[in-house]
Amino acid sequence: MLGVISNQRTPKTREWIRSTYMSEAASLEGVLLRFVIGRHGLNQDDKKRLRAERRKHGDLELIAASDFAQAGGIFSCIDKLFEWFPHAVRNYPGAAFYGKADDDSLVDVPRLVEMLRPAASLPNVYAGYVQYDSFIRDEWKHCGWGASPVGAAHGHTAACPAGRASGPFPFVVGALTLMGGDLARWFEGSSMVKDFVARGRASQKEAKHWDCGYSDVTLGHVLAEGGRTANLSVSLVSFRDALRDATYGAMKAERFVAAHHLRTEASFRAAHALTRKVDRWAAKLHPCTPWHQTSHLATTWRGDPQGGDEEPARLSKAMRQFGCCGAWRMCELQPLQP
Repeated sequence: MLGVISNQRTPKTREWIRSTYMSEAASLEGVLLRFVIGRHGLNQDDKKRLRAERRKHGDLELIAASDFAQAGGIFSCIDKLFEWFPHAVRNYPGAAFYGKADDDSLVDVPRLVEMLRPAASLPNVYAGYVQYDSFIRDEWKHCGWGASPVGAAHGHTAACPAGRASGPFPFVVGALTLMGGDLARWFEGSSMVKDFVARGRASQKEAKHWDCGYSDVTLGHVLAEGGRTANLSVSLVSFRDALRDATYGAMKAERFVAAHHLRTEASFRAAHALTRKVDRWAAKLHPCTPWHQTSHLATTWRGDPQGGDEEPARLSKAMRQFGCCGAWRMCELQPLQP
């Protein structure tokens, strides 16, 4: 079950998506895609246009979240992110995976389905392109980002205010975020998550508030808090070399399941053409390791001055500083040629 976060201002983008990857996904058994739009903040013209679009295509999902017209849109994507997963669990129960993609991403859904098969038996999957960060609780923003655990452990010490920041913790970047069905059901039923969302929405009236810029980091923070306080055991599945991004040089996979930051119809069609050109490939799931025993990460980025290509001892020391994740496991999916 994949939700594409969209809004009332981007009907053309939805057409680009329908004419590329969504049309292919429609033929896949057991796969469902929806455009996710918030109900709050829509004016009468918005509602009229969206009703007409929904009647025509049947692929819009309006959820109980703010949308772009509300408060200038600075809360809309984080509000929809945190509402989408519970909404999807309640309205589309029984999925093996629940996912969220940005509407400036192209997702190769057939390959994503195949890539996830080896991870289907893992408990509480949280999957995508993994990075690491910390979170300033009273400011609703991040501090101490790192492309690797070593960089984030150093960043937490060097850049985060003492006593006010949680972390470091892993998070999955927002281009494509996936949860296993069991983790999504925990997320939907967790009183801790409900309280956090209520505080986040109340913060929208304050000078310091949650906003779209840190939505993926904020989700990682919440799952990390679940790991710390509820002993939640998560299988963090890192997609090795399987995502690309037009603005982030480390995400430049040739065989990808998602391409991010596509701004034009031409860029969508070019990315879609690439997915058709590349020979069929599968993914290998490397053995998962308990978090504190992890001594090697294939996904470290050499451009990170605090930790790309770390030595095992250095990485192991950093992993022990992640207080969230004692019960977590680190897993890696690596695309392989057939």
